[in-house]
Amino acid sequence: MRALNPARLFFAATILFLAGLMPAHAQLSNTFGRITEGTIPSNGLSADFKRASRFTVTTAGTITHLCAYLDGNGGVSGAQGVNMALYRDSNGLPGGKVFETSGMAVLSGTAARWFCLAGPQGITLHPVPAGTYWIALQTGSDGGVVRDYGDGAANWYGNADAFVDGAASTFGAGSSGTGTLSVYAQYFPDAQLRNAGRWTIGSIPSSGMSANFKRGSSFVLPERGTLYTATAYFDGGGGAAFNELQNFRYTLYKDSNGVPGAKVFESGDLGMRTGWPGMWVTSPPSLGRSPVLDAGKYWLAILTGGTAGVARNFGDGTPGNWYGNSDSFSDGASAQFGPGSGGNGTISAFVSYRPGTITTGQLGRTDIGTHPSSGLSANFIRWSEFELRDGGVTLTGFNAYLDGRGGAAGSQKVRAAVYGMFTDHRDVTYFYKIAQSPDVTITAGMPPQWVHFSAPSVVLTSAVPIYWVALQSGDTAGVVRDYGDGRMDPLGNWFGKADPFADGALDQLSYDGNSTGAGTLSIYATYSIPPP
Repeated sequence: MRALNPARLFFAATILFLAGLMPAHAQLSNTFGRITEGTIPSNGLSADFKRASRFTVTTAGTITHLCAYLDGNGGVSGAQGVNMALYRDSNGLPGGKVFETSGMAVLSGTAARWFCLAGPQGITLHPVPAGTYWIALQTGSDGGVVRDYGDGAANWYGNADAFVDGAASTFGAGSSGTGTLSVYAQYFPDAQLRNAGRWTIGSIPSSGMSANFKRGSSFVLPERGTLYTATAYFDGGGGAAFNELQNFRYTLYKDSNGVPGAKVFESGDLGMRTGWPGMWVTSPPSLGRSPVLDAGKYWLAILTGGTAGVARNFGDGTPGNWYGNSDSFSDGASAQFGPGSGGNGTISAFVSYRPGTITTGQLGRTDIGTHPSSGLSANFIRWSEFELRDGGVTLTGFNAYLDGRGGAAGSQKVRAAVYGMFTDHRDVTYFYKIAQSPDVTITAGMPPQWVHFSAPSVVLTSAVPIYWVALQSGDTAGVVRDYGDGRMDPLGNWFGKADPFADGALDQLSYDGNSTGAGTLSIYATYSIPPP
């Protein structure tokens, strides 16, 4: 058995940790690709091979995840590495690579489900214009463990590609096949999230970056907006000894007469290890209220610490768009950038931001799950977990996708509620009820539809961004059905517990003592966003 790429295993562990903590993303409701499960499983997939299907996105957006429907029933024991990549279309065939995810391993015997892959911090933000793209699945050793799924129109192209060094920068010559893969991309549409800076990969790698030093390039933010994340392109080819780690942070400075001036943002710690392949690294969205940025010129800089000479950044072009100086990593980037020296080229780095025109948002899942439940039990509460990344917002309501076709006659009352995470002085984590809706009565036979629940105007904070959005059912059992499936979180994002309806939703819930299940409910809270 050949070992999986250590970098990919590290990233897989990171993704799985974050998935367990934050299994779904607020505001995210758009996809392109195929979101239905193909009916025909492949044979066990070959090692060091990629295969792709072609899809069109009709509006510009920013991709966060690539997803594939897979199982581990190819007939070979062990674990097989998988990775995904997005390629531009080139005259009807896959061409240049846009980006790739971090990989993970699928174990033999894993049941069929959606696997959604992202970057090393559990999120990949990469801008794409409207157009046609190929979503590719790459597999490593052990060959024959994983199966993909597809059927339908002939929309398949594949070729050999070594897994250990990532997906090739250009897809390369291959062969066509039958069917369309069950693969799709999740993305923020341009109306929700935009980008400023450079998101093409520079042709010139830097030397291994010094420790305790920051360097950056300028960009123009075309409009007022709220900062979401920062992203830059790195590899671990700086020449340091095997398995060394170099830490870095992103820092954002306002321009001051052509050089960086006052600091407006600094990310948490990120890292790059010796030998890791080139990749886009996105900082997790900041906790609390993110800075509001006026339109104008900024400098996005990389502050490095740890072991020197591990990470390399990439850039080229624009003479004079590089500026750097010494700065201790341990106490954070200086409040004022300070005097430094200039250089040529623009670093491959950009910020993502929410335009100031956005005044509302959603916490939860806003698309319709494909699987209706059985008729809901009386005196029971069930919920899914979501992540809030807008701070200081005001709750305005709830929506759940329901019908009255559970099989029982009459009517059934339901209500919605939202819970926020709290950890007490004993390090015990539980979720407290922030708000619940009035009762809504669903009559037998009601066709599937989004049902609105009013809510009190309470403030939700992203200082602790994990929330539970819940649906409680009462009186007559078996009238109402909710909807969900595994597309948002196939590992399991459904929890439930007995809860008498007459006295309202429970004031407190925890991770213990609940029923659990796969999939994510089609339920969400709405909120208003204060103007920037």
